[in-house]
Amino acid sequence: MKIVFIYIILYLGIVPFIVLLFKKKAFNFKEPIVPFILVTAIASVYEIVSPEIFDVISALSYWFQILPFLEIVGLYFYFSGIFKKKYNKTINLLLVTSLIVYSCSFLFWDIKMNLPSHSINKSFITLCVIIGCFSWFRNLVKNTDIENLWNLPDFYFMSSILIYYSSTVLLFSLGSFIYTGVELYEYWWINILATLILRILLTIGTWKMKFK
Repeated sequence: MKIVFIYIILYLGIVPFIVLLFKKKAFNFKEPIVPFILVTAIASVYEIVSPEIFDVISALSYWFQILPFLEIVGLYFYFSGIFKKKYNKTINLLLVTSLIVYSCSFLFWDIKMNLPSHSINKSFITLCVIIGCFSWFRNLVKNTDIENLWNLPDFYFMSSILIYYSSTVLLFSLGSFIYTGVELYEYWWINILATLILRILLTIGTWKMKFK
């Protein structure tokens, strides 16, 4: 039953991209969220097929190092697009710093133990996400023109990103200390549930987007 639940979550990662296809926005990069949704879909496809065609341990080790780079790119396009030129210098500074941190994480990467490098990347990405999301929510509070928050796609996008990264950062940060097989498996459900919330909210947000 748990395996079925996990596969449901994996396939849910493709749903936002399918909705974008339906709305004819799948490759419309003027929509800031599109690159991040593409990253989510790629991650889902990889995680679905990797147990079948790759050696699982080595595949996940390489993937855990590639994924943060894709997340940095996707999040950069989203935040730079949503804020336009308002925080351009800050966003570019965070991008450069993120890439420096990502480069340094290779010093801690090993094919048999990739959690230290992954936790370094996740921790800094989470910091950037918190800064970006709280800036957006602060601007939202100041904006009196919004009639219904629940009809605003970016509300779901920001909420999904903030909930996911803030929920999993401690897990990834402590992952190398709790890496004892069964214990890590139990803690990993935090990541699974956070991923479920992320993908459901992304799907709602994409559905709320206007047709092209």
